[in-house]
Amino acid sequence: MLNIPDNIDSKYRFVILSAVRARQIQNGSPPLVDDLGRKATTIARQELSEGLVEFSVAGEDDPLEE
Repeated sequence: MLNIPDNIDSKYRFVILSAVRARQIQNGSPPLVDDLGRKATTIARQELSEGLVEFSVAGEDDPLEE
């Protein structure tokens, strides 16, 4: 079961954000939680669930598009 935080509007967005964050971790970005030898995907899901990862969605209150 996915623990989707309130700031993420759908499980599909959660999966995409998790995949992007996991790729960042695999490419050398330091985890924001203790990794305890876990896979990057598990770490990314935990980071998102705890609200540690900042993100923005294009087209939603984006000041650059005004």
